[in-house]
Amino acid sequence: MTLRRGRYTVYKRRVYSLHRMDNDCMFIFIDDNKLLDDKCIKDKWGYYIRPVTPDEIGDIYCVTPYAIYKGRKVELRGSKLFEKMAIAPTDMDNTDYNETMKVLGIQHEYNGEDTIFVPAKDLDFYERVKYYDKYGYFNGTGKPYKVEDYHVIIKDGELHRYKVE
Repeated sequence: MTLRRGRYTVYKRRVYSLHRMDNDCMFIFIDDNKLLDDKCIKDKWGYYIRPVTPDEIGDIYCVTPYAIYKGRKVELRGSKLFEKMAIAPTDMDNTDYNETMKVLGIQHEYNGEDTIFVPAKDLDFYERVKYYDKYGYFNGTGKPYKVEDYHVIIKDGELHRYKVE
């Protein structure tokens, strides 16, 4: 099972992961032959990508998974759910990073990896979704116009998301 992470948009009524090329062009991977058109390009691995413009897609939303551990928000190092999860302090909501490190019992490492491994059963999982106007996002001036948190519950081997009010 994998938590969502990354940028997403809607193209032709389907949700796609949105990627950025080196030249600031945005693209999606096309996995449906019915959507192939003259703008699609075959990449070096044999996948079709399609550069998109703001006029062709819906607004953009970015998803960041996180967890609550010992009453503190922590960053997840990766999105795949394992029996043990790598976590690190986060300043997601302007919390004190160093104070969180103390509460979690993490000693600062000089290589920049303040990471510990904890059992997944001890974590409460969430996803933060930030919604952006597509035009502002493309030109680099976009700020989120809406932010929502979703509590993620694992039930019967599936992920269920519930909006946090």
